[in-house]
Amino acid sequence: MNLSVSMITFQGAAYLKAQMDSILGQSLPVHEIIVCDDGSTDGTREILADYAAVHPQIKLQFNTENLGTVANMQQCLRLSTGDIIFLADQDDVWLPNKVEKTLAFFEQHPTAEAVFSNAEIIDEVGETQFGMTLWDIIGFPFGKVELTDFETRVDNVVTGAGLAMKRDAELLATDIPVLPGLLHDGWIGLYFAAKNALMANPETLFQYRSHANQQVGGKIAERIQLLDFNLALYDGVPVMKDFKTWKEAMKRLYTNLTLPYMQTEKIQEQIDLYAEYGKTYFQLRASLFLFMKAIR
Repeated sequence: MNLSVSMITFQGAAYLKAQMDSILGQSLPVHEIIVCDDGSTDGTREILADYAAVHPQIKLQFNTENLGTVANMQQCLRLSTGDIIFLADQDDVWLPNKVEKTLAFFEQHPTAEAVFSNAEIIDEVGETQFGMTLWDIIGFPFGKVELTDFETRVDNVVTGAGLAMKRDAELLATDIPVLPGLLHDGWIGLYFAAKNALMANPETLFQYRSHANQQVGGKIAERIQLLDFNLALYDGVPVMKDFKTWKEAMKRLYTNLTLPYMQTEKIQEQIDLYAEYGKTYFQLRASLFLFMKAIR
């Protein structure tokens, strides 16, 4: 069984060496590391070239024009040849047994075709932050992931930095739809959940770096500030089956403006943000329905 890592980079020189070392230092080595750089000018390409000169399993693609996050990752996945493909962010750190434990999880759950793991959160210098795991912050339940896990939320439940998937020809051949707020990890999660083949591994297998210059992923500090805001939004609101229900949820949110954590200058920005998430959510469901209908 061949193992691939797919990683995209852009202006990632500050933390790239730590991530490359952690991937190369796995207790169970991978067979190839595909890195697609999207036009970095900060020394990222030079760092990658130095690593590739020493480690022949590293294969580099330097884009001549900036493709953007989604298109670049789609390219990177298509260049990967492994039976199992691990996605990686440029600024995280893998724990030494991430690959080994992920393969063990696949063996223990033979119906799983994609799995993503939990992470501890670190700052710019690698110190643990907040005393919470990534899943504590995004409020994600353990176990098998159903489409209803996407339907009861308006944000993505899959963190691409912790995702590994079995090679899937249909997925790789299909262009990721261009929708506001939709990244590659959200689309992959929806795809495998629709196949009843997506699972979440509660083990902490990597360190998720929170810093001001993140290219992909949520700003953890901002998400912590919004935890209570999430509770106010969802408290007593039924499963969001249509846009009418979403509008009712937003109306409920407005009626809770007397709550202490609502008394901030950014409250209107937060409300607008969730309104935009709501629009994206229903676009995602429509897109997924059309896609699954097309391939069945």
